[in-house]
Amino acid sequence: MRRLPKPSQNPQCRAESSADLHPRMRKTGTDTDSTVAQVLYVTNQSAQFDRRMQVSTTGAVVLLLMMAAAGARADSPDAGGLDEILVTAQRRSENLQTVPIAITALSGQAMAEGGVHDLGTLASYVPGLTFSPFSQDQNILSIRGVSSNDGGAGTDSSVTVFVDDVYLGRISDINPEMFDVERVEVLRGPQGTLYGQNSIGGTVNVISTRPDPQNLEVHGHTEFGNYDRHNFAGLITGPVSDTWALKMAVATRYAEGWVNNVALGTREKDDNDVALRTQALRTAGNSEVLITADYQRLAVGDQARIPITQVTGNLGPLVSDYERVCGDEGPSCAANPTDGFARRESGGVTVKATETFGASQLVSISAFRRFDLNLATDAIGIDLPFSARVSDHEHQYSEELRWLSALGSAFNYVAGLWLLRENTDRFEAYVLEPTPVDDSDRYDQNNHTTSAAAFADGGWQFAPDWKLSMGARYSFDHKAITNDSTHGNFVVINQDFFNMRSASWDGFTPKISLEYQPREAVNLYAVFAQGFKSGGFAAAPVRVEDTNPLKPEKATNLELGMKADLSNRVRVNAAIFYTRYHDLQIQSFGPPPGCVQAPNQPNECFGAFETFNAGDAVARGTEVEALWLPTDRISLSLSYGYLDAKFITLVLPNADYPIQSGQDMFRAPRNKAHLELKYLVPLNGGGKLEAQSAYSYTSNQRAEVEPYAIQPAFGLLDARIAWTNPSGRLEVALRGSNLTDRVWVSHVYTIAGEAIAAFGDPRTYGVTFDWRY
Repeated sequence: MRRLPKPSQNPQCRAESSADLHPRMRKTGTDTDSTVAQVLYVTNQSAQFDRRMQVSTTGAVVLLLMMAAAGARADSPDAGGLDEILVTAQRRSENLQTVPIAITALSGQAMAEGGVHDLGTLASYVPGLTFSPFSQDQNILSIRGVSSNDGGAGTDSSVTVFVDDVYLGRISDINPEMFDVERVEVLRGPQGTLYGQNSIGGTVNVISTRPDPQNLEVHGHTEFGNYDRHNFAGLITGPVSDTWALKMAVATRYAEGWVNNVALGTREKDDNDVALRTQALRTAGNSEVLITADYQRLAVGDQARIPITQVTGNLGPLVSDYERVCGDEGPSCAANPTDGFARRESGGVTVKATETFGASQLVSISAFRRFDLNLATDAIGIDLPFSARVSDHEHQYSEELRWLSALGSAFNYVAGLWLLRENTDRFEAYVLEPTPVDDSDRYDQNNHTTSAAAFADGGWQFAPDWKLSMGARYSFDHKAITNDSTHGNFVVINQDFFNMRSASWDGFTPKISLEYQPREAVNLYAVFAQGFKSGGFAAAPVRVEDTNPLKPEKATNLELGMKADLSNRVRVNAAIFYTRYHDLQIQSFGPPPGCVQAPNQPNECFGAFETFNAGDAVARGTEVEALWLPTDRISLSLSYGYLDAKFITLVLPNADYPIQSGQDMFRAPRNKAHLELKYLVPLNGGGKLEAQSAYSYTSNQRAEVEPYAIQPAFGLLDARIAWTNPSGRLEVALRGSNLTDRVWVSHVYTIAGEAIAAFGDPRTYGVTFDWRY
């Protein structure tokens, strides 16, 4: 079992040590001021390190720019160079370098090489993007400081996810297994014109590969690694007639848990996933129909949470029991007495029909999806059998119509209509064993959502080097919810009530961009855009008044950007943004309204969920993505994001730390960077060797309203070396993740006034085999 590193005595080293940033504070008293001061001191030291990180990363960008001239001199007519990247961010296929949106595009090949298979593994590549899952029903995705952590039936995510043009709206179902992928596009900032009313932070657009109507292709992938890792993926595609082509793809993932639960004798933090996708493509003349059916099943154990503070002393004796049992084993040892699990199934059918009329296209996308989750998760990670039990069932139908056309060579546009019908049934109970679920605090919500929108977006090339684009979307949402809350033997829900509520919201979100292209490979742009996320109804309402509808979220974004191929070997894309957020919907877990807690009696005011509108916030920042190809054999890529995201006016109800004005927003790291180096060695007689290494860094980020609930900074080192045979059909690779075996935290939350953490994966390594026909 791995042990937490011992704290360094050097103050500068303390700022960079993940173990120091989240020590299990061993004092058993309630000297809150001393403990908070310690955390704030360490956080301040880390902030100084962040500033050094910002300067050094900026220096790396400047170095890339200085090398542009050398790269240009190395160019020749037949020299290797930058590839064109096609994206569909504006609902049409375009060169990434000509799209006036801050976009990170990752190809399927790059994802396979980097081990990217979900949002958690994707996040390290994208500036401004973080992924912090509490559990399988709370996938907290944040872009530029905006996130949603309310998993109730009546709320949505502020960052949207689309898979093959189909909207995934609920945070329980926004983390699909990414296999059989052509590319993933991450659009940063409000996308209120073309991607729906809830995309105020940004959008993740997953595009799978299409059936091949020309050639038969077979691809197999296997992986074996530590923790009994064995993954498999397979794909077969090809034509079956003159007009039809088929594709079938499957992916499985399995690894035993790397955490030993000494209380239950079980393993936690395991991996067990199966995903399938089948597509049929019919092409006849100017008509095309693509039919997709997909399915995913996840079956894993608990998250192995561990308390990391003792600020209030509420959990003091219980934390001491954990330390007595696990000693210094750290996150590889768990002692929760509740055997948690998660069983999640999702799938659906999509029909995408395209009819081409000369230079115009009519696209229809009809989709039905279903999602089912059953989950039991230990809440504290110590010898108190307190857990949450969740049952979440959702089905949705969506329809989108798009018309793409052009008026001459200088003006093109897209216009359309969108409709969503969604029904969600969610049950959650807070169980203190041996009390049965039926006698526990619990709530049951059933929500019906109807969303409709009309949108249009067009671009006008009004001069040889200038382009003006304008767009807008009108969105309407109606939600009707039934709340059934019951007070049992705890105080998360403190009264019985049953009611039905409904409300409607609408919003108009314009977008204007101006582009200037001083030369062919350089595009400068300025954007004004607004975003809208509908109101909703909070999860786990404690009182009847907590069932009042939430106000909608709104965002206004100003952005200046540059996309430049400075030579055939140097590409630099950068953006500077200022975003003002209004009425953000935030959930916190704090004392129940009107509760006065007795000393060392956490059950008296254990805590209650409360979702509310948080007032205004501002996010300012800079994002840079750069690629340098010094030779045909070497590539160096860098992404960096600087983010200053703060609440402007925020006073929290029923909170121990109510004044949040001027404080950092949640899940908004000040600095985030990813640096990757690849080296290619051609072999005599054909074939090749390719080595790559990548380092990802994420600075401190606030997790909750308490000043000591900090998700510490961490840096992870990955590497891979691959051999490809002369025919190019076989590849064998060795790969490793978190090679320094860094102890790092993937999520932090608070219960009973204490911070609880879920930890990220330790060092993993393995060998992969890829075969193509």
